Amino acid sequence: MTFQSCSSDDDFPTVDGQAPTIALTTDQIHAEPGRSFNITGTVKDADGIKSIRLKNEGMLLDKTINLLEIYGDSLLHEYNLDYAYTPANDWTDDSNFPLEVTVEDVVGNTTSATLTVKGDGDFTFPTFTSAPSSELTVLLQNPKLTLNASVSDNKKLQSIVVDIPGLNIKDSVLLNGVKEYALKKQYDVPAKEASYVMTLRVYDGMKNMTSTTSVIKVSELPDFEKMYLADVSDAAALTSDLYGVPMLIEHTGKYQYTAHYYNQKAGTGIRFIPQMTDFNPICFGVDENTGLLTSNPTEAKEIILDEVGYYEITFNTISGDYNVKRYTPTTVKMTLNGTTTINFNDGSGDQPAQICLAGSGLPSTPNWTTNQNNDAFILNQSKTNPYLLYREFDLKAGDEVSFTISQTHWWGWWPEPYWRFDGSDNNEKNVKNGGENMKSVKLR
Repeated sequence: MTFQSCSSDDDFPTVDGQAPTIALTTDQIHAEPGRSFNITGTVKDADGIKSIRLKNEGMLLDKTINLLEIYGDSLLHEYNLDYAYTPANDWTDDSNFPLEVTVEDVVGNTTSATLTVKGDGDFTFPTFTSAPSSELTVLLQNPKLTLNASVSDNKKLQSIVVDIPGLNIKDSVLLNGVKEYALKKQYDVPAKEASYVMTLRVYDGMKNMTSTTSVIKVSELPDFEKMYLADVSDAAALTSDLYGVPMLIEHTGKYQYTAHYYNQKAGTGIRFIPQMTDFNPICFGVDENTGLLTSNPTEAKEIILDEVGYYEITFNTISGDYNVKRYTPTTVKMTLNGTTTINFNDGSGDQPAQICLAGSGLPSTPNWTTNQNNDAFILNQSKTNPYLLYREFDLKAGDEVSFTISQTHWWGWWPEPYWRFDGSDNNEKNVKNGGENMKSVKLR
């Protein structure tokens, strides 16, 4: 801004007698209820600026910025307007207000400009409610990439783009304002060993963009470092739990895997996948024609577990051989009836043998407490399965939670036994008496 000294009798000389100029940064603002925005622009006048008035009845706004009062003896010839305003909570997408900005100079000339303020702003980015894994394997014997993804937005989706430069694929799907969309695509891939980078981008109506990237490897069936047991049939259910679904199993040898699984309901069907978020492009299940496991998702049928109890499933991904048998855990059983005591030999004395969740975001429980006398989040023990501990509580979208599993202690200490996590981003595995704290999970 520029200014000059002026007298206090408001008798200002005329320099050019021209009306002020207003250059607003934009002539349209998209706003959200309760979210502040700024009205900005540049005002100039050779004679000197007296005041700027912002007015709209529907916005309950009538604000005069008196520059002569604010800057005292300094007469401004240029001023950078920057006025913050917070919309009322009852604004809707249909709210529309013509905001009049009027500038008056010191000799009485005025200039007005109109700025349209709409209540249809969207500052929340769209989300992938289910996205492809960071690494995908396409097999040479079935060189097709089957792609599944689900996206959502708080207002409206505009488009989703699949971009695989190495395959010359740039596929855009217009979504026409829906709030949710499930993408299902299949692409042919050259039957040769190669690696491709795939990026999925989703845009909402205000061009907010969220992306996810995967590396696609085309190869013979690899010896997967990680394999997961899935006891759900819908891909969306693979990403709806805090952790544990799908369940990481043991890689016991080359192409050899072992799963230890507690079946809570007779008739449950299970399959095995090397990627966490989808049954494509690879899923191991029973080929009804051969009785062996196949990696082709369209042919892989569930292995049905007929009884409630613990199962051990071993299989080889190359030969397709698999074996299912019942087994009894060898872990020492804990008695957690509230009266059985434990002594940690730390001077705290005998106290109840109880297991709790200790963390943040747990309802009606202080953060990170193991103290049973301070509302520790104590788990219940199943009457039919002593290894099964449970507790029900409600969480809603947007809630964030993190916890470890621990024996309680009335000094708030962390005695053994406790179970933390393996450090993976998806909290894939519990580690007894070791590991790292759970990575915080935000509910969608």
